[in-house]
Amino acid sequence: INDKIPFKLSHVNFGKLILITLITLFFYSLRRLLANIIYFVFKFFNKSFSLDSETLKTQVVGIIKRPMGILLIAYSVDICLSIFYYPAPVPIKFANLFSIVYVVLWAWLIIEIIDGYGIVVLGNITKKGVRKDIINLVVKILYVIVIIIAALLVLKRLGFDISALMASLGIGGLAIAFATKDIIANFFSSVMLLFDNSFSQGDWVVLGDIEGNVVETGFRKTTIRTFDNALVFVPNSNIMAQNIKNWSRRKVGRNLKLTVGVEYGASTAQLRKCVNDIKEMLKSHPGIAQSADTALNSKDFRMRYRQNMVSIDDLAGYKSTMFVALDSFGDSSINILVYCFTKTVIWANFIQTKEDVLFKIMEIVEQNGLSFAFPSQSVYIENIPEIASECVKSKVNSNDKGEQNG
Repeated sequence: INDKIPFKLSHVNFGKLILITLITLFFYSLRRLLANIIYFVFKFFNKSFSLDSETLKTQVVGIIKRPMGILLIAYSVDICLSIFYYPAPVPIKFANLFSIVYVVLWAWLIIEIIDGYGIVVLGNITKKGVRKDIINLVVKILYVIVIIIAALLVLKRLGFDISALMASLGIGGLAIAFATKDIIANFFSSVMLLFDNSFSQGDWVVLGDIEGNVVETGFRKTTIRTFDNALVFVPNSNIMAQNIKNWSRRKVGRNLKLTVGVEYGASTAQLRKCVNDIKEMLKSHPGIAQSADTALNSKDFRMRYRQNMVSIDDLAGYKSTMFVALDSFGDSSINILVYCFTKTVIWANFIQTKEDVLFKIMEIVEQNGLSFAFPSQSVYIENIPEIASECVKSKVNSNDKGEQNG
């Protein structure tokens, strides 16, 4: 190249300068191409996943493209340094520096691939029935493994003896374990929570005085979004030490308990017919769980094989108990107990079913000539004759005094 250039400048090597520029542009232009190649390679080996969306492709490639571009620039700079120092070798300090840079950039690229394409793949796996919590933990473990390997390689490049370092960690393991006992306890608690399957992401749970939906279970803490939209972080070791109430672990049956109070003027026949009408209404209501709604009638064949070992209705969360009966004589009403379960466990659908049941009960009460009672008190005066005679006497005395004065 220098021979082809017609002019010369002192201390300027145009051949090296042109090569460095071309190599830098070439490597930088490869970043999007390689990101697309990685995307299509993964897609080829995972044909069952729906990755045809152009928007999804743009997002995944965009995530991978940045670390890929910086890694390619680092490679181009490394090659350009070789050209710049040619025919002398590159100084050892630059060689060591780039070996560390490569480790860091490769670790960053792998993490971004997991964060970009890997999240999509794992998200599709969860659609096949795998628990989200386990997938989430696997992703975090992969992050930690990549970071640990990268840190060990960097230390090795810096001249540390990795084997001696691991041995020293073994010697000081007891001290480290004691200093990080809370972290270790929370980590193993998170593992136990996942294997115990006490709750999953999205479940409605009550942990002590905290109630809300589970966002995720991490290494140290579980994140819960309360119903007033606050984000609460609960250490996993604390969760293991207390009761967990999981409202989402039920297939059929959300409790509906009502007290229908009617006036005391109702006759026995009216009450019996009202109770029977409410019971028949509930038996024919499409939103109320019936005796046929059991785990044995579900599509999960495993339930039938477990019925001799556990109460499968209680295990799976099937409730269909129904009671309608005269319950008590209240202070101002005769009370009818209505106790049943809705088929749905979704809160919005439960509210709609409850509203429909209440309207139908109102219609039944009206059709039977009954009225709803309201709180009231009756005052009975027993000494009316004595009070009346005293009033008469006082009136006569007042008249006599009036005549005398006249």
